[in-house]
Amino acid sequence: SAQVAKRHPESEPINMRSLLEEAAAAEEPVVTFPDDYPNSVRHFLLIGFLGMFIGAIVFFYMGISRKVNTITHVLTFFIAAVAACAYYAMWAGLGVEYKTTDTTPRVIFWARYLDWIVTTPLILVDLALLSRADTPTIISLVGNDVLMVICGLIGALTVAPYKYMWWVAGLIFFIVVIIQLLQRLNNAEGYGGDALKGLSWLTIICWIVYPIVWIVGSEGTGALGLSQEVGIITITDLIAKIGFGFYLLANVDAPEAESVPLNQSSQQYV
Repeated sequence: SAQVAKRHPESEPINMRSLLEEAAAAEEPVVTFPDDYPNSVRHFLLIGFLGMFIGAIVFFYMGISRKVNTITHVLTFFIAAVAACAYYAMWAGLGVEYKTTDTTPRVIFWARYLDWIVTTPLILVDLALLSRADTPTIISLVGNDVLMVICGLIGALTVAPYKYMWWVAGLIFFIVVIIQLLQRLNNAEGYGGDALKGLSWLTIICWIVYPIVWIVGSEGTGALGLSQEVGIITITDLIAKIGFGFYLLANVDAPEAESVPLNQSSQQYV
């Protein structure tokens, strides 16, 4: 009985502490989406969906209204259509996670990475087709781009310091994509002309925004507010996809013969 009496005072504080912790955990509010979105976030996501949806309809019409549809028109339609689906999913509360494992709770829109892993390669293929690049160049562009997006997604779902290593890895793949865009696609033969140069720089400038927002937004340091983050990404997405699409399709020439040679600059590998 003396041993029991000695153990009881020691075990009681531990039990009380665990009970208090359980009670505190039970009182934490349950975060659900889209109910817990700030109004501005819902508005930005809705704007993104409507912009992509209208763009998809216009691109589809531009393709079928031609005597002969082109691969460029088809790919540009799918870029807008996939993005519209992703924005509608996020607006409805799908494809979003309330991440509590980081230093502070974060809202991670992982659906945007599913969007990017499909749409960004299609954007690069559009540019490659405009420049008549060879198949190895297209595969290299798409492969590095997919790895870039995957690194960003894994980093978004992990915690510091590991997530920053994934961000650096994604940045390296992004730099490789930029180098290929500037060196391989801009060719001496002049395929694509000024439209190719303009579209390449439009893509590069827009895509630079994404890693910057990643590092200061919810995925990284969390210094940027959620509304600002979603607003910047939405506007950038609309420019990089819908603005890109209109600029591209306005400069698409009539279908040329298949005998036209490939872009020789894209075949000059070191």
